[in-house]
Amino acid sequence: MPRTRLVTTAALAALLVAPVVGAAAGAAGAPTVSSLLAASGRALKGQHGVHLVVTTDRQGVHSAAVADIGRSAGHESYTAGAERFDVAVSTTAAYLSGSPSGLHALMGLNPKQVAKVGAKWIVMKKGSTQYKEFWLNLTAKGFGAILPTAKGTRLLGARDATTGGYQLRWTTPKTASASASTTTLVIAAGAHALPLREEVAAAGASSLTVFSHWGEDVRFPRPAATIAYAKVFG
Repeated sequence: MPRTRLVTTAALAALLVAPVVGAAAGAAGAPTVSSLLAASGRALKGQHGVHLVVTTDRQGVHSAAVADIGRSAGHESYTAGAERFDVAVSTTAAYLSGSPSGLHALMGLNPKQVAKVGAKWIVMKKGSTQYKEFWLNLTAKGFGAILPTAKGTRLLGARDATTGGYQLRWTTPKTASASASTTTLVIAAGAHALPLREEVAAAGASSLTVFSHWGEDVRFPRPAATIAYAKVFG
């Protein structure tokens, strides 16, 4: 089964008090790229939950993902037309469910495997390779990947019109598997320098991630109807 990622998001960390951007910026009060990234990195370490809404348009095909990511649990629902899947992780297991077309087209299950799953959730035990991948994408372990490196990143002079936050922008060069893209990350101005929005633009594709409910408590109870991973893929 192929690995999935929410987007350039994922994960969170332990509880601390976020510093003010102005303090990180120095006496002049205006932040630099480095001071803003440092302040945001410290702020992220103080969070234990976040709600994400991601909308993507790729060559006219629209998709959406809604996720709640926490320190010890996470859940994501992804839809693209009639295709859907849900992934979740807790401290004991990871779970996957979805529509038949979603499990087949998006997650790579063959028709026989899809039939075995039906309306159940596939269970992946803690310690398995699949569990580790879901844990990395849906909990605090991957949260630091939201922020770019200072090199190649610039702070725009204008604030974000929607949130009033600072705007960081950088370009990712073209690779063998992906076209070049430009990312704009908005970080809140004020006492808590937390990410608010992220826009990615590439040839024929764009995405918008909106971060909200920082600090929420995320839990995911074990689903009632489940099937073991080995019974589906064994």
